[in-house]
Amino acid sequence: MTSGREAGTGGERYSWETIGAWAEDGDAERIGALGEGLAVQRREAHDRLRALDRDLGLVLRVLALTPGRRFLEQLLALLVRAREAYVGEERSSRRIASLIAEAQPLDDALYVLWEGGREHDELRACLFHELLLRGVNPERLMPRHTPRPEPSWHDLAWLPDRLADMEYGAVPSGGCGSADIPYDGLVSPVWVDAAVRRAATGRQLHEWASAELLRLIGEPPRVGGWCNYEARVFVSDRSISRADVPGVVTTLPMDCVRGLAEHDRFEVEAYSLDKVWETLYATAANGGVYHSGAGGAHGRLAAWRSIAGLCGAGATTTAAAVEHRARACVWFRFEADSEWFFNEIYDYGIAALTPDGRHLAVLAATDTD
Repeated sequence: MTSGREAGTGGERYSWETIGAWAEDGDAERIGALGEGLAVQRREAHDRLRALDRDLGLVLRVLALTPGRRFLEQLLALLVRAREAYVGEERSSRRIASLIAEAQPLDDALYVLWEGGREHDELRACLFHELLLRGVNPERLMPRHTPRPEPSWHDLAWLPDRLADMEYGAVPSGGCGSADIPYDGLVSPVWVDAAVRRAATGRQLHEWASAELLRLIGEPPRVGGWCNYEARVFVSDRSISRADVPGVVTTLPMDCVRGLAEHDRFEVEAYSLDKVWETLYATAANGGVYHSGAGGAHGRLAAWRSIAGLCGAGATTTAAAVEHRARACVWFRFEADSEWFFNEIYDYGIAALTPDGRHLAVLAATDTD
C-alpha cells in the first residue's frame, strides 16, 4: 500500500490506507458511494474536455481559413499551446495544413511552410504536399538549394517533390485536402459470364505476399477508416493473359467473391493507372462515410504505397521506379453481387496484373458494415 492521495470526490481526497480501512471494517456501501462519485466526476470532466476540444477546434479552423498573415501567426502560436494541452496535434496538423492550402494566399501559406519553425514539422510537411496537390509550382515551394520541409526520416519524405503524371486528376476539394471518389459506376462494364468463369477454374494459383506487402496494398481503406477491405497477391503456374484476368478473379479464394454463383453479376472494365491512383487517393484522403480521412498529404502517401504493393514494387523502391513499374501493369476495376460486397456508396475492387502475367494483386474495399 502507498500513502499518496489516490481517490476523492469534490474537494476531498482519500488515501489508499483510508479506503483500505473502510474495507477492513466491512463498509462496502461507503466504498461503492465513493466510486459512484468518482464516476460522475469522470463523466463530467470528459464532457467538459469534449466541449473544449470542439471549441478549440473551431478557433483553429477559423484562424486557418481567414486569409491574412496575422491570423496565421496566431494560429502557429495557438498550435503550440494546444500541443501543451495534449490536444491531438498530429491529426490537427494534417487537417489544418489542408485548410491553409485551401484558403490562404500562396505567399502566406509559404510563410507557414518556411517560417513555421521546427515545432511545426508535421504541419509544414503536410502543407508542402497539400500545395503540391493543388498545382503549386515546385519551384515556388522549394527555391534553389532549399531542402524540403520534412526531415529525411519522415514518412512523407519518400514522396516525389513533383506530381507524377497519374496524380493530376485528383484535385483536393472541400477544404480538407480530400476529393470525391470517382464513382459513377463502371463506364463500360463487361459482364463475366458463366463460360468464362468455368474456363478459369483449372488454373493453379498460390498466394505470395508478406504481411508488409499486404499492409501496403490495403493502406488507403485502412487509413481512410473504411468498414472492410481485402488485399491479396497470387502467383499463377502459367502466364495469365489480359483477357483471362476477369475470369481468374472470380475463382480466387477471396471473401469478396466467395459464394458468387455462375449467374450472379460480376462486371469488370479496364482501368487506367490515373483512375486507380485517383480512387486510392480519395479512399485515403477523404475517408469513409464515418471517418474524416487522412488528409491530402497522407492520402497521397497511402495511394502511392498501395500502388507500390499492387504492382509488386514494394516499399523500398523509389517513387519513380514505382510509377514506371505500375505503368507496365494491366489494371482492372470490378464489381460483384457477392455477399461481401454491398454495392452501396463506394464499394469497389481493383486488380493489377504484372507484365510477365504471373502475379495478380487484388484490393477490394467496402464502406458498408
